[in-house]
Amino acid sequence: MYEQALHDRDAAWCQQHPLDDERQWSAQQLVEHLVMTYSNTSDVLEERLAKKRVTRNRSTLLQRVLQIASISLGRFPHGLAAPSHVRPGQLGWPSLNGAELTTAMKDELERMDELLEACRTRFGLQRVASHFIFGPLRVDQWRRFHVIHARHHMKQLAKIQKHVTSSNDSISKSLPEKLHVPL
Repeated sequence: MYEQALHDRDAAWCQQHPLDDERQWSAQQLVEHLVMTYSNTSDVLEERLAKKRVTRNRSTLLQRVLQIASISLGRFPHGLAAPSHVRPGQLGWPSLNGAELTTAMKDELERMDELLEACRTRFGLQRVASHFIFGPLRVDQWRRFHVIHARHHMKQLAKIQKHVTSSNDSISKSLPEKLHVPL
């Protein structure tokens, strides 16, 4: 979805904020945030694989409720600030165009996918690693979380598409009005 939405975008377009509101993320900031979340998950999974054991953490009642609401039911909370360790601006990226952004995203997704597969092979259906909000998650829950999270930000990208001027109007209408992503 991101590749389709961004592939023809130039670097200048990817830096623009919806309605020129700098409090709202640009396309590059959205992608950078997602890349950092994938990288953070990969780091946690690498740690588990290096230790050759799953997390010893147990879910609290609140974490179980959040897992059901967000991961099982697909409801991602709106209006919450991103945690400081995954806020845009930390990677030192220059202004990138859409193709460069989607390549960076794809590379980090592939790394995370390989590590999730390695965890599935090594640990099976156990809760392999802990998410800082949702607590210990199985591999399938990690995957679903990232799909729901990316879909959440795809809605923000649609808002950028709608409110940011473009030199090519046909591209700006490339996102559907309502997004439907099967899980």
